[in-house]
Amino acid sequence: MRTKQTVLNEMDCILPAKSVNEGVARAIVGAFLAQLDPTVEDLSDLKCATSEAVTNAVVHGYRRQNGEGGDGCPVFLSLAILPERVVRVTVKDNGCG
Repeated sequence: MRTKQTVLNEMDCILPAKSVNEGVARAIVGAFLAQLDPTVEDLSDLKCATSEAVTNAVVHGYRRQNGEGGDGCPVFLSLAILPERVVRVTVKDNGCG
């Protein structure tokens, strides 16, 4: 059984599944995590991981028969700051892949 984690701050965003929103997700992560004053390396790693996850949701989650993503379908981005500077980033889609 999971114990409920203390969340110090959190936010949720819904982005259309468009490749241009990969950069938007990176900007959101950067702005949200500024409150922790992260190192450049840590911030870069988190932004890169988020971008990859959003890309996967766009390309694979809503893949059409022609191989293109599902423009306009939702990609859910959740960010949370937990005690001891732990950051949780969650990317979800309602797609098939």
